[in-house]
Amino acid sequence: MSEFKFNCPQCKQHIACDTTYVGSQINCPACRQAIMVPPLPPMVAAPGERTIQIKVSTLRKASLIGLCVLLVAGITTTVLCVGGDSTRAIWTVWSVLDGDESNWSFSGGKIHAHSESWEGIFASDKEYGDVTFSATVSTTNREASLAIRLQDAGNGYLILFAPSRTHPPGFISVVKKTSGHETTLNKRALSASGPTANVKVVARGPLIDVYLNGKKVLHVSDSTYAAGRIGLRLFGDPNHPCDSVFSNVTFR
Repeated sequence: MSEFKFNCPQCKQHIACDTTYVGSQINCPACRQAIMVPPLPPMVAAPGERTIQIKVSTLRKASLIGLCVLLVAGITTTVLCVGGDSTRAIWTVWSVLDGDESNWSFSGGKIHAHSESWEGIFASDKEYGDVTFSATVSTTNREASLAIRLQDAGNGYLILFAPSRTHPPGFISVVKKTSGHETTLNKRALSASGPTANVKVVARGPLIDVYLNGKKVLHVSDSTYAAGRIGLRLFGDPNHPCDSVFSNVTFR
């Protein structure tokens, strides 16, 4: 893929950008302001000036997730940008922890996932202990879930969201995975839940609180896993496929 250079119209930072981003809106990795990637021809940075480079991930061999590399004083920091609009500047590149890479794609400012072959997890490379992690999740046929403190694909905590139309009467739950075995720690029925919701999990020490559309719905105390990777999760099988959509993914 070819690249060209242009200046951020807000802070004048020099940016090297893949041509697939032409006409797209992004957040400048330097000043974080929303800017439009200009059309060709390129604008060339002067020799010696630092440049922020925006590349396209090889995930599913398409422009699914952009990587912004900020070069400051010889130190490289990687920032994950979902499509043209970064959901949040994070400092590691996420990857597939379980399932197949082809299960995940990006379009319309959202991360889309499909599975007919059991579990799929898209997770951070960095581990987190105390964390606030949220996303707008949606599914029309099974579940769209979050994961925290993952040791690996078989060990960690899941926050499962299954709306009423897919699992009548619907539920949200906190599940602990131990060597692949799932134990429900707390669960709440969702009698009239739509297919889309904002799910937030706040983990502080052994305490795990789950919020649905801004309202606290679950509380768990469990000290099995103190830290681990965070991620997005879905589960489907050949007879009951799972299609999930994730957007507005944030954490701190």
